[in-house]
Amino acid sequence: MKKKTGCQVRLFLCLVFFLLTISGCQGEKGYAYRTEGIEALENGDYELALERFDLALAADRGFVGSFDIDVLKYKAEAQLKSGDLQAAEAICGILLEVDSERPEYYNLRTFLRAEAGNTAGALEDFEQSSKLDKKGQAKGRLEALLSLGTALEKAGDKESALAFYENALKAGEGGAELYNRKGLIKIGQKEWDEALQAFTEGLLAEEADQVPELLFNQAVVFEYQGEFEKALELMEQYVSVCGPEEDAMREITFLKTRQIGRFDGRTD
Repeated sequence: MKKKTGCQVRLFLCLVFFLLTISGCQGEKGYAYRTEGIEALENGDYELALERFDLALAADRGFVGSFDIDVLKYKAEAQLKSGDLQAAEAICGILLEVDSERPEYYNLRTFLRAEAGNTAGALEDFEQSSKLDKKGQAKGRLEALLSLGTALEKAGDKESALAFYENALKAGEGGAELYNRKGLIKIGQKEWDEALQAFTEGLLAEEADQVPELLFNQAVVFEYQGEFEKALELMEQYVSVCGPEEDAMREITFLKTRQIGRFDGRTD
């Protein structure tokens, strides 16, 4: 009996060692494929990235765990950047099936649905994200917010977009870019003072240097108001930041002619 028991133990230990070895190889292959996929993604080779991420997922034959979720996130990013919004959205659905309490997954799907023109679905996901993320600090929140606002504007519902932006700003979200969006809508409504206020507040925001368009748009408002000297000053400031862009240089040329007209005593 002892011999038989000893043989069984040795056989069991050999089997365990074999399984651990196989599992380890699969794990190593999975991580290697994931690394190759991330490198391809960073280099803009989305087709190769997707191929490697699929191999990484195939190498991990266990239950869906943290590794699989991590790879799926990268895969969704690769699909997004390759323009396959539908496939990326499908992955979001998988992620939400695994964990429906993660607001960042809803933020990503909000973005994807908004980009695809599914405004109703995007709104639904954004509201769910808001319920889970009371402080609005989850990853992808701003991208979701901006894409949804853009979708509303493209759908011709600028009033809803404006209300959406204003509510977000009141909640302390969005900063410079949202003020810029609000100001542009106000320009469209020919509400110059409110547009100017929005751009001014945007320029005071912490990340204002990331939205140089605020200077350009503020200059446009001053131009509409007939304050050509101030408009010229701001437009030149914009060019000093962004370079001699065609639209800006055309505006500068026009504004300089208005200045000459003033100095010559002409009014048009």
